[in-house]
Amino acid sequence: MAYYWPDKRQLTQQAAALGAWCYQVCAASYPTGAPWRQATFVANLQAPHQYYLFAVNAGQLSGFISYTAVLDEIEITNVVVDPKWQRQHIAWQLWQVLLQAQTQPIHFYLEVRASNLPAQKLYTKLGFTVLNRRRDYYAAPTEDALIMALEWKESNHDGEQVAATRVNFSF
Repeated sequence: MAYYWPDKRQLTQQAAALGAWCYQVCAASYPTGAPWRQATFVANLQAPHQYYLFAVNAGQLSGFISYTAVLDEIEITNVVVDPKWQRQHIAWQLWQVLLQAQTQPIHFYLEVRASNLPAQKLYTKLGFTVLNRRRDYYAAPTEDALIMALEWKESNHDGEQVAATRVNFSF
């Protein structure tokens, strides 16, 4: 797997194209469609403290993690893999790239649908634990969200390196 981790300038410059792609892959990946409108992705890509890490396979974007980073906290806002690339450990590889890039202790937070057992399994394997449950947090359908957290320290790193190459990507 290769990955594309654009800096803030690149995210802003490519916001329209990346936002359209993120919306399309979310619409195809989520059973109830994309959780955000395309305009929301575009605005998010341009917002301060918002970052995206993309997987690249066969010269195409295949998944992404989006997140908000402030001080020693990262809130994960999306983890999505294109349906044609699912079940090939791409989300796991993206997580490994993101975790291995941390140079200081950091707290990760995310929300996940209570029914999304595959995602919960992945997050638990990464070391996340459930902090709380938000009742009726999601709509279409109405569902609880589990709030999960991970305190990442250098000692969490077990020496396993993901085989990934950083690449430049353009539309």
